[in-house]
Amino acid sequence: MKTMTCNELGGKCDQKLSAESWDEMVKVMTKHVMDKHPDVAKKMEELHKQDPHKWGRETKPKWDAAPEV
Repeated sequence: MKTMTCNELGGKCDQKLSAESWDEMVKVMTKHVMDKHPDVAKKMEELHKQDPHKWGRETKPKWDAAPEV
């Protein structure tokens, strides 16, 4: 299990999010952003339309480097 903050994942708060895998973290982060930061969700949706893989390319290395807890 790894834990990262919303901010570390590109969001705007310090809430800790935990997941067993990268794919699970993507789902956890997406739900968190949609529930807590609708303005960020809208921005992420626009960025995803421009380049669907950009966020993952930029964020997955941070996930890979995060320690297991």
